[in-house]
Amino acid sequence: MESQKLVEKNFNRKVGDTIILVKRKILNLTLVNCYFLKTGEAPLPSAHLIGFSHAYRPVNQLIKQTTLLIDLTKSEEQLLKELHRTNRKQIRQATKFDFQIEIIDQPTIANIREFQSFYNEFAVNTNTYKCGAFHVKTMELLIESNNLLITRIVNGFSNEILGYQVYITDKETALSLYSASHFRLKNDSIDKRMLSIASRYLTWQNILYFKGRKNLIYDMGGLTTNENIRNFKMEFGGEISEVYSGYETTSLLGKLVLWGRTIKLRKG
Repeated sequence: MESQKLVEKNFNRKVGDTIILVKRKILNLTLVNCYFLKTGEAPLPSAHLIGFSHAYRPVNQLIKQTTLLIDLTKSEEQLLKELHRTNRKQIRQATKFDFQIEIIDQPTIANIREFQSFYNEFAVNTNTYKCGAFHVKTMELLIESNNLLITRIVNGFSNEILGYQVYITDKETALSLYSASHFRLKNDSIDKRMLSIASRYLTWQNILYFKGRKNLIYDMGGLTTNENIRNFKMEFGGEISEVYSGYETTSLLGKLVLWGRTIKLRKG
């Protein structure tokens, strides 16, 4: 159902030149993670290795990917209209459940650990990468710069956490970094249906939350080759846009690290 149009200008007409930088040192290696690189920005800080995530313009040999950008300057009525009819139906059905949505805009290390435990159980059952020590440290550094936000949806009747979403966010962009539910752990069709509704309802309420916070763009976090995940994201409307991710280095140490990373990825 990919009817959305590829946005060639990548929303640069709407966003400014904000950028999120996370710097860390691993032994003798200085690593900088850069999020939301746009046009016209100042030179990046020096480092052995610079990692780019969702750059909105190409940098050297970064890998081009596609993502789905939702324009939060549109009215709530228009955003709702652009949802797939399945989403609109399930969002209406969500009011019949005792769902409680929790917005954690100032998360703690304990919040990250709780999410990590939930996510890694999800990862095992979906055959995807786990959230490891490196990713946890990234989230901790994003807490320090006030650029991390966690949301979750809870079954008010049983107090069971049904799903999580984690965002990297600044004043303009809200990027979905992680999304997880335990859909595959449920055998009962009624429970599966409830989790499907909960996941869509959480995403929709998050979109409205960031709109209310005056963010300009909701970034769905990339369109993968997993058909189920891709379709889930596409049903929220928006426009397909190109983004760029990868690493850049000019140092020998950085090149050695990237070589080792490539070998590790090849081995799975």
